[in-house]
Amino acid sequence: MNRYLWPSIAAGGLLLAALALLLVVQPVAAQEICFPEQPTFPCLTEPFASYWQGNGGLAVFGYPLSAATREASAELNTTLLTQWTERNRLEHHPQNEPPYNVLLGRMGAERLAQLGRDPFAEGRESGPRAGCLWFEETGHNVCNQSGSLGFRTYWESNGLADPRLDTYGRSLALFGYPLTEARMERNPADGQMYLTQWFERARFEWHPDKPDQFKVLLGLLGNELRSDTPTAPLPTTAPLPTTTPQPTITPRLDDLSIFGAEIRRGWVNRTVDEATNASLSWIRYNGINWADVEPTPGERNWAALEQAENEIRRLSEAGLTPAVIIRTTPAWAQQVAGATCGPIRPEALDEFADFLQDVVERYSAAPYNVRYWELGNEPDIASGLVENDSEFGCWGETGDPYYGGEQYGEMLKVAYPAIKEADPEAIVILGGLLLDCDPTNPPAGKDCSPGNFFEGVLRAGGGAAVDVVAYHAYTYWQGGFTDWDTNHPAWQHRGGALLGKAEFLREVMTRYNVSKPLIANEVALLCYQGTPEDNDCVAYGFYDAQSIYLIRTYTRAWANNLSGVAWFALNGPNWQLGGLVPREGDPVPAYNALAFIGPLLDGAEFVSILGSGSLEGYAFRKGSTRYEVYWTNSADGTDQSRTVRLPDDTRAIYDMYG
Repeated sequence: MNRYLWPSIAAGGLLLAALALLLVVQPVAAQEICFPEQPTFPCLTEPFASYWQGNGGLAVFGYPLSAATREASAELNTTLLTQWTERNRLEHHPQNEPPYNVLLGRMGAERLAQLGRDPFAEGRESGPRAGCLWFEETGHNVCNQSGSLGFRTYWESNGLADPRLDTYGRSLALFGYPLTEARMERNPADGQMYLTQWFERARFEWHPDKPDQFKVLLGLLGNELRSDTPTAPLPTTAPLPTTTPQPTITPRLDDLSIFGAEIRRGWVNRTVDEATNASLSWIRYNGINWADVEPTPGERNWAALEQAENEIRRLSEAGLTPAVIIRTTPAWAQQVAGATCGPIRPEALDEFADFLQDVVERYSAAPYNVRYWELGNEPDIASGLVENDSEFGCWGETGDPYYGGEQYGEMLKVAYPAIKEADPEAIVILGGLLLDCDPTNPPAGKDCSPGNFFEGVLRAGGGAAVDVVAYHAYTYWQGGFTDWDTNHPAWQHRGGALLGKAEFLREVMTRYNVSKPLIANEVALLCYQGTPEDNDCVAYGFYDAQSIYLIRTYTRAWANNLSGVAWFALNGPNWQLGGLVPREGDPVPAYNALAFIGPLLDGAEFVSILGSGSLEGYAFRKGSTRYEVYWTNSADGTDQSRTVRLPDDTRAIYDMYG
């Protein structure tokens, strides 16, 4: 039996001055959840207890109102084991595989019908609104009410614990489609007027006077339905699904975990042990240079890759999955003279395809075993903005409405079939995009036209010639324990660099009917222009903040359906203090955090979002053990303390270093 207690997360008590991270370990087993602080409420029993706990708990469902009993289902002409909660009704459907063996009642639709309201007769909204989620199925927007707070964020931050679904699918399965637009309505519980929006399975209410984590509350539909007598049938003018929908599953990468990192060429032998000790699954390796191998058309100088061959083989022998970058254009194939980082002349694309086929045939076999190939690195940077021999860029074209993305897309259409012919199991990765800022919402005085590069790729048909879309999500530390990712100045309006860029890319893909897995294959919390000799950042707490950022980034990405995250870099030379092992055998504290969380969650699966806003948390399950990761978020760097409810059979509590 789980009996809940309310321990407090105090920042100072967990060795952090302004942000606490708590990792909770507890067993997963058949259970009964009771509430001694509310003795009038019955206990939750299986299978409902696990479902309640794994999909939002008290905030989403409320306390149980009834014991589990069999109730008639007119729809199925049978009886179902049912348990009512304050906000929903849980029904057991034993013929379904978990998690769909428990289905939710369409409480929003049923309550509207009980009130005599037909949401379809109330009409659709005129169309999509900027910054909102638009649901064509019902004709309504779901928007935030204050910055990143509101109905949209709440809908997106909570969802059914099904790791096969993307974030949208999990949210849709839990709440359903919006049935009305947001409008002021009187709350039956206290008689006050609140901004309210109805969904198939919930009613969202906006309470602006409450703390951030409680500004969105769910209506007590279970209470209301049980206390009132139904007065009208369910709407039938435009029926919606009557069971929990199972949206299209976004494809995932079967042999990668979320935990990856980049090791630069020349550093593998010095850091491969640190990679395996941290249970990293994959290593981004930069890389193989076309210009070195084919300086003359048709000739192959494989000797130029001796170091790369040895290092890729070493990664594979260590059980790490190499994801290899192919870049640089030889002089004879350059569209921009002198730009080895730049685009390939159209008439040289066939030679590039021949080169790719040879490379993949050579290195997909043992002992190298390369299956993941990334074409370029930050191609959305224009030539002329970086050095011609830069390791990143430079396919971008200033003045072009799609910033050169179309020519990169044309390259993909030639490269992709060549790679697949050499190895049908190969995975082609779009060169990780810098995505400096959002072209749909540019900061004042900033040119965000490079953000149109990805759309150019898709306009050219490149979406059918790539398997994975990659992007980069750095952020700079500015002191204290503020979440500098979500407060990234160019991406704050979308929830930060990590998730905001993912949201933007998914929106662009949706417009072109493309669905690809996303990886963030360069992330780090950086000290601006910091060097190992410059201790200003270090003296003021940078390394603890970086450790927090690391755990927050990997778990947050995992919970939001990214297929992988690669820290830049595992090795030195410690660009802007981002390196985890800048000197051989001398890791920084963030590496210790990675070496703790990586093995702990190796082989685990994501279960549910436990909270967002000022208290953020995620649940994971490995075997019979459930892990809960919590931290507090501070918008201004000040101390934040929150209370977290833990079962009394919790076995261990850790800080970020274990």
